[in-house]
Amino acid sequence: MEMLDFDAYFTDALNRWMEQNLKRFKTPEAMEDAATDLYLQWLQTPADWLGGLAPGAYYAQFDDAAALLALLVQHIREGVPVPDPLLERIAELAEEAPILALVTDSAAPDEARMHAIDLLRQLESSAPMVDYLRWQVERNQPEELLDNALESLREMGQAVQRPAKVAFSAADDVGKEALLDVLSDFTGDEDVLTFAIRQFTAQPHKRALYAGYLGKLMDDRALEPLLEVAEGEDVTYIDFIEIRNAIERLGGEAPVRDFTEDPTYQAVQRLQER
Repeated sequence: MEMLDFDAYFTDALNRWMEQNLKRFKTPEAMEDAATDLYLQWLQTPADWLGGLAPGAYYAQFDDAAALLALLVQHIREGVPVPDPLLERIAELAEEAPILALVTDSAAPDEARMHAIDLLRQLESSAPMVDYLRWQVERNQPEELLDNALESLREMGQAVQRPAKVAFSAADDVGKEALLDVLSDFTGDEDVLTFAIRQFTAQPHKRALYAGYLGKLMDDRALEPLLEVAEGEDVTYIDFIEIRNAIERLGGEAPVRDFTEDPTYQAVQRLQER
């Protein structure tokens, strides 16, 4: 299967189009908008360099998902941009096993594994759930993969709650914080609430993050620590906004504070006045 630089061919077509149409547009923005339509048209136009096939249809002739994934990896290793139609064809074939194999292949480029995570999420697959949860506990994967895996875990719905709680119990504080991003979608767990309150109190530099989680957990026992910080002298404007939102979500009433001397508040006001 030949590796082709779709981006280079489209760039050539775009440059020719811009030379021919430069005088048609009054602003660069108008030309950019038209270029989007040009790309869609280019995908549907038969091309000599593809033997008369349109770029958007080129990969439809291939049915081997594993081979297409190997081509994706080759693109990344050789620094050739991955064509959108290649990713679309892999998604169309909807074969979870070879995509999962790429996700868990630590020897593969991180970018390829990121694409594989995106593809499984597009397929609404729960197949990688155990791997993604183990990653959050072990913390031995690149940060971008951990974050992308968390996004997928969040989209797996109710099925992820119990396995995520098992992982939460086994994780250190860093892993627990990551898994809280998933478990805060589910209310009623005492361990999760206790951890979120403790971290909100113990980590002033992460108050906004944990306030958001406490608001989602919908337990009014979080009101006391939230109000205590909201009324304190060292709360910043940005933190206060998130804390106030959490308090109101839990049915409480946040104090009225004056942040006119806070540099962040001043910067926000200047932006709003423009």
